[in-house]
Amino acid sequence: MVVYDARPVRRIGQVVVDVVVVVGCVLAVLLGRSVSGSIARLATIGTRVQDEGSAFQRQLSAAARALGDIPFAGDAVSAPLREASGNAGAIAAAGAQQHDTAVHLAHVVGTTLAVVVVVVLLLVWLALRGRFVRLATAARRIDRSPDGTELLALRALVGRDAAAALGPDVVDRWRRRDPATVTALAELERRGCGLRTGRTASR
Repeated sequence: MVVYDARPVRRIGQVVVDVVVVVGCVLAVLLGRSVSGSIARLATIGTRVQDEGSAFQRQLSAAARALGDIPFAGDAVSAPLREASGNAGAIAAAGAQQHDTAVHLAHVVGTTLAVVVVVVLLLVWLALRGRFVRLATAARRIDRSPDGTELLALRALVGRDAAAALGPDVVDRWRRRDPATVTALAELERRGCGLRTGRTASR
């Protein structure tokens, strides 16, 4: 597989793109973790509410039990405290629910953000680099075939505007299989596909 262009300037540009994409993916993961951590910190609020609600519930329950022992009026006096204890338990449960929700939301948002950014970066990479890799690899495969030079020459004659610079009679010379013309056309196609020029080098 051909990953980088043989031409130095274009190869440097491709390396820069690859580095930017890799760094971007790392930053996306770090960003996702940072956002997840920020949202997860909200879970501490729910934890405090749960702890304080549970402590208040225990205190009210203890007070209700103590007042329940008062002869004749115990049930009447402790009933409001038992009701308040139940309300405190509901508050503690709400705190626990808020904690669980915050932790789940932190995981979902952080992961989703990281995945979306990474996918976008990979799509950009494929748009910028995938086409070159595919075409260059296919061209090298052709070049390595027994009739590679002739096939590349044909591709250059059909698809490269620069082939006209080889002279107005380039088609006639190619038809006559003029070695210099076929070689020049093949080299033109190699350069255009980002391969090393020269039959030996391309192999």
